[in-house]
Amino acid sequence: MIEPSAVLPVVVLDTSVVIKWYRQGEVLADPALALRDLYLDGRVTLAAPALLAYEFSNVLCYKQEFGTEDIQEAVERLYKMRLEWVSPSSALICRAIEIARTHETTVYDASFVALAEALDATFVTADARLVHQLSSHSHVRFLGDL
Repeated sequence: MIEPSAVLPVVVLDTSVVIKWYRQGEVLADPALALRDLYLDGRVTLAAPALLAYEFSNVLCYKQEFGTEDIQEAVERLYKMRLEWVSPSSALICRAIEIARTHETTVYDASFVALAEALDATFVTADARLVHQLSSHSHVRFLGDL
């Protein structure tokens, strides 16, 4: 697992934010792109659980405007950005289970929050329903509030 940066703030990205980098006309695309640009300018560190790659690919597979090659290219571009990809561990999954049970959400969604906790980072999502479910959690921020 990566160590929290002593210099740069760490942001754990939700898949809902990353999707906005690749789809035209998405609601909240501007703050999502601004967050990406902060990373590209070296002003924040972006981290994500490995699960994001699967969710990202899956979402794009269900969007009619993307062909197979488009999706593959989007995945390649995402990996070329060199985000801090974090593999699952038993500790992260166990914490995600606790968060999921406490906040009545999925372990998938809770895994992003567990990672943010472990890195003392901010988890940013564009999913208002998820923000509501996790409203008492200090590491969670809504993309529209940035």
